[in-house]
Amino acid sequence: MGICLMLAFLTIEWAAASSLTTEHFSVKKVAEYTSNDEGKGTLEISGRVLDAETGEPLIGANVFATPARQGATTNLDGEFRIDGLAEGSHELSFTYLGYASKIVEINLPMSEELTVEMISDFFRTREVIVTAAPTGSNVNYQSAQAYTVNELAARANLSLGDMLDGEPGLSSRSFGGGPSRPVIRGFDGERVVVLENGERMGDIQSTAPDHAITLDPLGLNRVEVVRGPASLLYGSSALGGVVNLFTEDAPRQWDRGLSGGAAFHGATNNNLLSGSAGLVYATENHAVAGRFLYRTAGDGQTPDETIPNTRLDSYTASIGWGYNRGNTRMGLSARYYQNHYGIPEFAAVSDPDNPGMFIEEEPDMEIRIFRYNVQGYLNQKMDGFFDELELRASFSYSDQEEGEPDPLPEELELEIQTTTLSSTGLLMHRPFFIFDRGVIGTSVHYRYQEVDGIEAYHPGEDIFNLALFTFQEIPIGRRLSLQLGARFEQEWTSTVENRFFTPNPDPDLVNLEEVPPFDGLTDEAFNFAGSIGLNFRPTREIEIGMQVARAHRNTTILERYADGWHAGATRVELGDPTLTSESGLGLDAFFQYTTNRWQFEASGFYNRINDYVALLTLDPLEAVEIPYRVRADREFPNTVQFFATDALMLGFEAQMHYLITENLAASLTADYVRGTRDDETNDPLPFIPPFRTTLGLKYEVNNWNIGAQYRLVSSQTRVPDDELPTDGYGIARVEGGYQIRGDDSVHSFNIRVDNLFNANYTDHMSVVRRFKDPQLGPASPSRFDMPGINFNLIYRYSF
Repeated sequence: MGICLMLAFLTIEWAAASSLTTEHFSVKKVAEYTSNDEGKGTLEISGRVLDAETGEPLIGANVFATPARQGATTNLDGEFRIDGLAEGSHELSFTYLGYASKIVEINLPMSEELTVEMISDFFRTREVIVTAAPTGSNVNYQSAQAYTVNELAARANLSLGDMLDGEPGLSSRSFGGGPSRPVIRGFDGERVVVLENGERMGDIQSTAPDHAITLDPLGLNRVEVVRGPASLLYGSSALGGVVNLFTEDAPRQWDRGLSGGAAFHGATNNNLLSGSAGLVYATENHAVAGRFLYRTAGDGQTPDETIPNTRLDSYTASIGWGYNRGNTRMGLSARYYQNHYGIPEFAAVSDPDNPGMFIEEEPDMEIRIFRYNVQGYLNQKMDGFFDELELRASFSYSDQEEGEPDPLPEELELEIQTTTLSSTGLLMHRPFFIFDRGVIGTSVHYRYQEVDGIEAYHPGEDIFNLALFTFQEIPIGRRLSLQLGARFEQEWTSTVENRFFTPNPDPDLVNLEEVPPFDGLTDEAFNFAGSIGLNFRPTREIEIGMQVARAHRNTTILERYADGWHAGATRVELGDPTLTSESGLGLDAFFQYTTNRWQFEASGFYNRINDYVALLTLDPLEAVEIPYRVRADREFPNTVQFFATDALMLGFEAQMHYLITENLAASLTADYVRGTRDDETNDPLPFIPPFRTTLGLKYEVNNWNIGAQYRLVSSQTRVPDDELPTDGYGIARVEGGYQIRGDDSVHSFNIRVDNLFNANYTDHMSVVRRFKDPQLGPASPSRFDMPGINFNLIYRYSF
């Protein structure tokens, strides 16, 4: 194992964010890098990039020089500078989100600065999404989308799941405000990988609905989402899709001197207050950065009542260093994250004064997370067949406690300590034979988890995963491209004992007459993932893409051996030791039509998953007779059983944008998911999002904008027998933004009102339940309404 860990450290992960075309807070300069000596010299080119109509500077426009393969991004004044160029002819390419790309030919030396005017062409922009294409290609084979820092600011919310909820194909699994997380096309939990700068985060947010993503949304610079199977690049658990969160903790681009920024978000519904502040100091080759974030919120409010115990308090502090010289770019960052949030737990206990009656309890349950993370990246340009090496590594230690506040050590209900090392290396090669630029990569993932406490309801786990993969593209003429990829992955798994899960447990803890001793598990699994994709652009206006992919997911120790009360999730969980790895075959296709005024995109998907692991809620009156290994402290807890079935998931997303006038745009989006057990029952799969459609208008001119949305959500009555149906509803949102640009600074203001008409509604993806009928207790569960009207103010400052 020591040799394996050394190998993992040496194969430090590639920097996926290195190829981003994004908007930045402050003046930033891309590292000078060359893959050969052609075009290299001692001259420089400088200039400005402006909006052709308004003359305003374009901040964060990308400038790239060939053949020298050197680049820069524009600063707050739209200025750029590229040095190290040779005398003679060069080609400069200019790209900026929402503007038509432009190519300018120059001859060096030049005595005057270059001024480039770019024309707004919103619907023709092709953005590189590196999560889907590690080569930096803008050719898409499956549905993907990206959100820049300004778009994230407009969506600012309590959690990442709430921020992305309502986007095409994206919804949010809600368990109170704190632990909300994204759902992609009905896939949740262990079937959606949430990455941090391209690496697995090392927390346990995917294992249960009460577990939170350990990254503050206010600290994000960019988010990329891949909808559909992505095991080729990201391995097990990417069966449903990937959400990649990018930060600038370790600077990748910078200006000399001091720069930085601050942000604030306040909301009225839950008295949310959050803020961040960061500074970057840089020389030509080095930069150091620091950031602090704080977030606090009270209980959420429905139009009629308070959702108790949904408070939140979190802190984040980070420092980072970046290096940029010649062909080498690298960085290192460290972060501390702390989050305490309440869990809206509801349980029924006997009423001592009325035998046969039950009382609804609201225990003061909370989850406390402490996470330490260190990340590093290296990007090296090289000569030869392999012209670029990208490496990246992430180490995390997470300590999560669940239970009542301030317990004595011997009274702590549950503690999960997780140590994770995640690392990947990529070698990018030049075009050869029939192949375009491609990638050969390797990844290592190590995870060690210990579970303890008086309600340690599952054993820990020791996992080591090693993979080798490749991603290749083959141009077939000017308009058709073929993508091929394969991944070979080996995983070794074993259980880690605790006081309940051991061959010789204390008989005062475990009744061995009811449950057998636990002998543990040592297991290994080999998996293959692959994809074949096509991209066809018959005209300038039309793009068609499709991909067939095989993906997989290894079942977790929790799913196989859970056996007791999980206080944070308000339920007893029962595993199934016979569960095996899920494997899926998915078809993903999209059609896009774009003109100067119209943009229309439709995508469809079909996935067949073998041995799909789902949850079955057991009859509460029968469940109390089950001999749990870790006994519940509730008389009638909610009890779920993990089980396997083959499954079918299919659906579509559609979105249309139309420029009514030069400044006024209308939008219409819709999505639908249908999940079915592919067995003799043909029952619906649990917790599938209902059909949704959203109408929107946005008016934007110069530095300000206003907009409105109305979302219609249908009822969801196609549910398993043990799941509550929900009614349809409609909610409205209005928003506005204004930006003030100074000589060296930018102030941005956004105001947003969620649930404008204070509508009562229940979200089908919420797992917060209460017990409406005290006499029947959990046999008659119902859902809480979602939050009512909410006024938001978001402010960002950068210099």
